[in-house]
Amino acid sequence: MLSQKTNDADVIGYCCMRFPVTDLKKSIDFYCDVLGYELLSADYSFGEAHVGLKNRNGPGIFLMETKPEEVTQLTFVFPRPFFVTNSTGHVTMVELLTNDLLALHERIKLAGARIDSEPVFTSDFGYFTFYDPDGHYMRAVEERGVYFDLKRRMSSTLKRDLTEHENQLLWGLCEKASVEQQKFLSSILSEMRGS
Repeated sequence: MLSQKTNDADVIGYCCMRFPVTDLKKSIDFYCDVLGYELLSADYSFGEAHVGLKNRNGPGIFLMETKPEEVTQLTFVFPRPFFVTNSTGHVTMVELLTNDLLALHERIKLAGARIDSEPVFTSDFGYFTFYDPDGHYMRAVEERGVYFDLKRRMSSTLKRDLTEHENQLLWGLCEKASVEQQKFLSSILSEMRGS
C-alpha cells in the first residue's frame, strides 16, 4: 500500500454501472416500470440502453445486450451476505435505496422477478434481496428510524446533503438519545411533515 498520495487525484463519484442483459426491451421494462428508473437513451441496433434515477442522483446503469450463454448467473454465498460468486471470483451486489420497501417488494413480486429473501426490518432499516431478469443480485434497502428521518428532513430544508461531520453529529445525537428523547425527536418530525 502507498504510504502517501503522490498527487491530488481521487475517485470522486461513480460514472455508471454496466450490466449485461439478454433481452434489452425486457430489461428496460423491468428497470423503468418495476424499479422506477427513467429511460435516458436507447440504441436497439447497438444493443445498449442507459437508465437513471428520476432524481438524477447516483450513477446511471447501461444495459448492454449480450448473448444468453455469455451471462454468468451469480449465486448467494453465506455467511458473506454482501457477496455473490461465480466461477471467476466474487462480485459485489448492487444495493438500491427505496422510500417504501414493502411496496417495491410487491411490485417486484408481481413482475415475476425471483425474490431471494423476504423483507426483514430492524429499528433502523429494512431490506430484501432479489434478482433482475438476467440474474443480477440486488438488495433493496429502506432507511428507517429517527436518524434517517431527521437526515432526510434536514437535507431537504438545507437543499443539500449533510456533510460527513454533520452526519456524525446527528448520528451521535440520535444514538445517545434516550427513549423519551427519541420520542420527542419523532414528534418534531411528525410536526415538520405536517407543515
